[in-house]
Amino acid sequence: MSKRVIVDCDTGIDDAIALLLCFRHLDVVGITTVAGNVALANTQRNTRYVTELAGRQDIPVYAGCDRPLLVPLETAAAVHGAGGLGDIKIPQPTKQLEELHAVDYLIRTYADSANRDITLVTIGPLTNVALALLREPRLAGWIPEIMCMGGSLTYGNHTPAAEFNVYADPEAAKIVFEAGIPLRMVGLNLTRQNAMTAQDVETLRGMGNAPAAFAARLLDYVVRQDGRGCLCDACAVMWLIEPSIITKSLPLHVVVETKGEFTRGMTLCDYRHLIGSDPARDIEHTPQYTAHGAPPNVTVALEMDLAAFNKVLFDTMNSYTQ
Repeated sequence: MSKRVIVDCDTGIDDAIALLLCFRHLDVVGITTVAGNVALANTQRNTRYVTELAGRQDIPVYAGCDRPLLVPLETAAAVHGAGGLGDIKIPQPTKQLEELHAVDYLIRTYADSANRDITLVTIGPLTNVALALLREPRLAGWIPEIMCMGGSLTYGNHTPAAEFNVYADPEAAKIVFEAGIPLRMVGLNLTRQNAMTAQDVETLRGMGNAPAAFAARLLDYVVRQDGRGCLCDACAVMWLIEPSIITKSLPLHVVVETKGEFTRGMTLCDYRHLIGSDPARDIEHTPQYTAHGAPPNVTVALEMDLAAFNKVLFDTMNSYTQ
């Protein structure tokens, strides 16, 4: 039986591909959308379009928060394109949004004890989840696990210190990371290993189905910018789809910086016990010392099998031909 999930997303390029993977391998019971990569009007529209493209109009889509908890919205349109899907201009989807707000949907769903096996997959800013926790603190005991694409063990991308999803709403991320919910973090230190190339674009193009062609155009937009592309959100859902793709992870104590002049949005990971002597390695992946800090609250992904990732990605996209 497929694992049941709710996906909370800000559908841009890598979110769209992550959703296409989820539809084939996981039981997606609902999708909640949030402002992030682009404005909410675009993220919810893009999400509805992807469900239609995949023939999954049965999955309900909910619009959530249109701005962070405390600060103005800052998007990543420079990376994802003005509409969030690179240079693709999509038609207005016929699939309608659900009337319920995403925050209310999360609370109502997990309030039902029959739904407390549903993993919450977060691949955008954590505003919806944090607001749900503030409105219903018992939610922290109802959500069995969060699979989070966000943060980093080391450096950032939106700033030198901060990864975009956490930087976009650090106060929300702080609430979620400190809620006590079992949380797996797939950060930039892991997703940088997911180096997709122009050859991968051509592989997708050659599959002959609409979702694969769509994924090829999305990936091509990123590869043309930087020479390679990282499907960050797809890395997170892969940990659920095929857990062996994440070959190394460690429990660490992680806090979210909300006040630093230069470090706001940083996920500060306590890896002092992993510091080794090799200057070519930032962090050893086995303990070098006894850990003395606060107890771990997050399982952090460290290493992945790119060949295995690509096999699942390409097999999945090819399956849309059938």
